[in-house]
Amino acid sequence: MHDLARVQRDLQESLSLDKHPVALLIGAGCPSAVRITVKEGETRPLIPDVRGLTDHVRGALAADPCFTNVCNQFEEDENPEATIEDMLSRVRLLSRVAGKGTVRGLNQASLVALEKRLCEEVSNVVRAELPNDDSPYHHFVEWTGAISRSKPLEIFTTNYDLLVEQALEARRIPFFDGFVGSREPFFDLRAIEDEQAPSRWVRLWKLHGSINWQHSPTGAVVRKFPAPMGSDGVLIHPSELKYDESRRMPYLAMVDRLRHFLRQPSAFLVTVGYSFADDHLNEVIIQGVRGNPTSAAYALLYKNLEEEKAAHRISDKLPSNISLIAKDAGVIRGSRSAWLTDPDAAAGTPPIQCDLGDFKVFSTFLRSLSPANREH
Repeated sequence: MHDLARVQRDLQESLSLDKHPVALLIGAGCPSAVRITVKEGETRPLIPDVRGLTDHVRGALAADPCFTNVCNQFEEDENPEATIEDMLSRVRLLSRVAGKGTVRGLNQASLVALEKRLCEEVSNVVRAELPNDDSPYHHFVEWTGAISRSKPLEIFTTNYDLLVEQALEARRIPFFDGFVGSREPFFDLRAIEDEQAPSRWVRLWKLHGSINWQHSPTGAVVRKFPAPMGSDGVLIHPSELKYDESRRMPYLAMVDRLRHFLRQPSAFLVTVGYSFADDHLNEVIIQGVRGNPTSAAYALLYKNLEEEKAAHRISDKLPSNISLIAKDAGVIRGSRSAWLTDPDAAAGTPPIQCDLGDFKVFSTFLRSLSPANREH
């Protein structure tokens, strides 16, 4: 059986290292840790996870015949669990294939209109702001600015929202996200590659784009504030990028940062809120860690191991330096086992569970690692 206390000690030690490369990957489950009150005794996530977002879009576009056609396609293709990202990828691909004709009963005009509606629904949901200055995101970023590092801390996220940016700015923690400028910051690949920003600046890499990215009239990608309303924000989805030159550069540059990070000696990556449902990103992580024996990755999962279907499906393919840390069990150094029970525990004591996959719990754990909090 695996010792959860040892896992926590290893996490604490690795995350506190100031001379080694450290990065965190924040997935779609993290915004769900921020709860807002609907009415007395009832709360809901500030932003739903991918499944919740998909359910919202299905409800909002239920009367759209083009959307119904796309949903039926996934049913016919035996993929009824398709997410909003799958749908956007399918719509964009069909739009390119259609040309002046039709494909699977849809023409290009209807597909372009559907893409705009999908993007609008996503953008409207994820543009929420943190409800107060004591959220899990604020606790999370407090740790990012608490340790003086010779290697900059890197944050990767698959989310389109602006919650990390809001929390970093609220705590006056400088960060670099690949954009430079003031009136209309523009995406600057050379600034990313030169790596000249101070090491105390957090690096924020938005792997799938952001609701405040937009194409300028010249075709350049710029960052807008406030975030454009409706469908004007750029949403990037990897599965169709090879077909769309206009979306390639920001995405490829962001993914290259992840590859570059994992190549560094003693690189340490922690994922939280990430379900391993993105096959392309999984490949980048797995191949990167497998190719660097000095690196390590901890994937903190929210549910029991078998309930984390995507992670469980690839667990046997993981190199020994990637560990899955689920609620009821872990896969550590290739060995799958439940958490070790305290030998002094009374009979009938419930099994030990790990809650670090809950972003609220994890952010509190991180906050406790800052020197100021460890002294008290």
